[in-house]
Amino acid sequence: MKRLTRLALAIGLGIVMVGASSQAMADGAGAPNTGAVTSVEAVGSVKPRFDGLTFDLTTADGSGLNSAGHNYRNDLVWYFEPSWNIGQMYLRGTRWRTLQLQARFSLTANVSGTDEANFGGQSNASPPGTCPGTTINDNGSVDPGSVGYCNEQANNRRADYSDVWLTLRNPRVYTIPKIGVYLNPAFRVILPTSAESRYQTLVMSLTPSLALGRTFWHDKIRVGYGFGFTKNFHRYTSPQLTPEAGGDAATAGGNFSDGPYGAGLSNFYLDPSRDGTIGGYNINYSFSHTISGGIQLSDKWSIDVLYVIIDSFTYDHSCATSNVQVAGLQYDTCSAGDRVAANSGATLARPSHRDSQVFWATIGYQPLDWLGISLAWINWAPLQKLDSSYRQGIISTDYDAFTTVQLAATITIDKLAARYWRTK
Repeated sequence: MKRLTRLALAIGLGIVMVGASSQAMADGAGAPNTGAVTSVEAVGSVKPRFDGLTFDLTTADGSGLNSAGHNYRNDLVWYFEPSWNIGQMYLRGTRWRTLQLQARFSLTANVSGTDEANFGGQSNASPPGTCPGTTINDNGSVDPGSVGYCNEQANNRRADYSDVWLTLRNPRVYTIPKIGVYLNPAFRVILPTSAESRYQTLVMSLTPSLALGRTFWHDKIRVGYGFGFTKNFHRYTSPQLTPEAGGDAATAGGNFSDGPYGAGLSNFYLDPSRDGTIGGYNINYSFSHTISGGIQLSDKWSIDVLYVIIDSFTYDHSCATSNVQVAGLQYDTCSAGDRVAANSGATLARPSHRDSQVFWATIGYQPLDWLGISLAWINWAPLQKLDSSYRQGIISTDYDAFTTVQLAATITIDKLAARYWRTK
């Protein structure tokens, strides 16, 4: 009975605790477990401490490099990644010994930026008026002796939180003989806890994925390819005009090419393949292709690179199926938009497909077994230019994409606790 109670508690903690770490960022962009290299031999046959529970906590600061003011951002990001190593607990000695239940969650606070998800309605961009009590003379001039000193009300800010990831993964469940290629299957469920997803009426998102990997030179060099398919389930094909989350939930300016448009920074950092909307319509499904590579320079230094291509498709949004509810009444957004455009002698384009790309390179330094430091270069951009030619995805400084440099520190809580308890 005691064993069952501990098992139930471990399952509950594995599901409730959520997050992402620097290793996860170099491991799961686009399709979870894409480039993971878990040494089967390192798992061993010894029962792990803390009932197989691990927890990584990462603090990061990201600075955008875009020259356009709309895209520049500086943000503080917190990643949380708890995991429950089911295989190490109960399936040691089998090919399922790497089975793991992983949860992810991220929290973002803008230091600078224009993402409406991170700012409230109070804005003090314009010069303040005169303070109360100022006297105007008969000739219309201000009496300087009556002018007081006032403190402006600060702009409202709030933290932008991501959705919750739950991923069941089994790295290196099977290795193809002779060629040494290993298989990494995974299945991810996204729970719509973020304001952006609730605005989009997202109910759930499911992503099965499979990655192939190969290591060389005693695991010092690793390469991989991953494929993932994401199916979203929404209550409506387009975001609600009056979102239940309150306020807007997309970057300002209506730039549909902006990477986190409709998704929010936290969701983007959690999963770079996350698209929010295309042309104002929700994403029905998407495909992700991830090419990964890494070099273990030494016991402490490593380099990981990901290149992700995302093919996203919206729901059918002909005018016959574009109705949303406003105050309990059906509202045809397509026909209303067409009428507004026609009044100006214009027409509306309704894109239903978008190809985008993400380049994510990370340099990692592990000074202690429980502490890791990483510097990441993150770039999002459309896959094609307006003339349908290929667009490079390494650096983007213009309006319709962005590049961010992110410095992060990760603490592995379970390793730190084990070290302290062993000393005591």
